[in-house]
Amino acid sequence: MVMEYCVCGMQEMLDSVDEKRFPVFQAHGYFCQLLDGLEYLHSQGIVHKDIKPGNLLLTTDGALRISDLGVAEALHPFAEDDTCCTSQGSPAFQPPEIANGLDTFSGFKVDIWSAGVTLYNITTSLYPFEGDNIYKLFENIGKGDYSVPEECGPLLSGLLRGMLEYDPEKRFSIQNIRQHNWVRKKHPATEPLVPMPPSADRRDAWRSMTVLPYLEHLHGYADQDDEDDDELFYGDGEIIYSQGFTMTGESIAFKLFNLGQMFWVVFHKLPKLSWVNFLLTELV
Repeated sequence: MVMEYCVCGMQEMLDSVDEKRFPVFQAHGYFCQLLDGLEYLHSQGIVHKDIKPGNLLLTTDGALRISDLGVAEALHPFAEDDTCCTSQGSPAFQPPEIANGLDTFSGFKVDIWSAGVTLYNITTSLYPFEGDNIYKLFENIGKGDYSVPEECGPLLSGLLRGMLEYDPEKRFSIQNIRQHNWVRKKHPATEPLVPMPPSADRRDAWRSMTVLPYLEHLHGYADQDDEDDDELFYGDGEIIYSQGFTMTGESIAFKLFNLGQMFWVVFHKLPKLSWVNFLLTELV
């Protein structure tokens, strides 16, 4: 199975800066992508139940992906509505109907609430509800009393209050959110973008997953000492790799020359049937 490579989690990005939040324009971009993902999941009858920054992954070009459907629920294809009766999501992102122990609730509105808590967190670095323990936290969520920081402004405050509406029937739907002026507005970049932190193991700012340096070292194309190896992996020398991989011209020419020699021998020196066996032998 081949899957897309997501290099970083949203929570990891938030933890990498002192403010623990994104600038408004960056949060807006991620939130709009979250809406797209939720809308698709709901159209397929899937309730995620655990939307939070820790379950939102990002690629190097800033594309957001919703992950961890371990507690998600697939509605019956012929279900009359989105009613659910179980929830196992993260406590701080659960809505009042779950905190108050209702037997049934709207699954889609649970995701809307969790997305609202996520938006609240990535724009303010805070949570709308907190507690010393899970019982106190659920007690506060069940009451539904919270405040929005003044620096959020009227537009964002209105959106957050619509998504964090106590009554699920009055809570915003995805269509209501899309039509909200904060979502439709183009927000200027008034603060520096929060970058993806370099990977801790290789100090690679682009978090590359290329195996070419390892293959080159394995097959002896590079005769380097330990310091040169550090330059190869950390990007301090001539060899630079980020989303792709770029080698020096001499190294590329050497590889192509060897590759050309091999195929000339295969196709011109071996009988027509034996070159197939030759390739199979080399591959195995």
